[in-house]
Amino acid sequence: MRMEEIVSGIRAILAMRLVRDHGFSRKRAAEALGTSQPTITLYLNRRRASSSARRIMESEAARRYLDELTEKILSRGMLTEGELYDAAFNIRRSLEVNEEVEVVPSEVSGEAARILEFLRRRVQAEQESAEEFMRAAINLRDDLARMIFRALASDCLRHADILMTLISAIERGGAVDISQLRKVDVESLLRKEEEAHIGGLGEVEKLLPKGFSTLLVEFIKSDEEKHSKVLRRIMGMIREE
Repeated sequence: MRMEEIVSGIRAILAMRLVRDHGFSRKRAAEALGTSQPTITLYLNRRRASSSARRIMESEAARRYLDELTEKILSRGMLTEGELYDAAFNIRRSLEVNEEVEVVPSEVSGEAARILEFLRRRVQAEQESAEEFMRAAINLRDDLARMIFRALASDCLRHADILMTLISAIERGGAVDISQLRKVDVESLLRKEEEAHIGGLGEVEKLLPKGFSTLLVEFIKSDEEKHSKVLRRIMGMIREE
């Protein structure tokens, strides 16, 4: 799961506990969890993050982290953002224990086997880097600086997810079914993506002081450029089929 999904899942579980087990009002629960009352209502009605919450609750280690968070809220009335994301990162790691990339017997050999071994090492490196970045974020008090390192940690976790998918694909010996991409209106997605970029962050960046603020804007702009590039490549693949 992505970090954002885990954070939402944690909030959903805690909202249930606070309102139903400890008598919190929805307003009080929203304040404790740093979210809005309508979002708390969605959590309670299982209309948001229900699948993430269910998966988190399947892990005994994750449940222990949730118990600790519940106790912190009951004793102090709220969670800090650092505590929430620290728990989310640790819960993600606990969920990955059963999903670690394992060396499984297969017919892959030679160059493919060498590539698989490299990818497995890279997955571990990305996960370790994510841990270091998140630890740095937790130790920072400045919101902008903390967000930079959280974004770096999130990128590393996403890279690890991509690498694990590549490993699985190589072991299966399968290829992407291009026909599946025809079910998605890629051209429309690209158009909306590029329309959203017009005259936006460039103007914002001019108003910001140099430093962490502009670094964060550069993060977003870089991702936007990457999204457009990927969508264009997918369109090309569909046309070539």
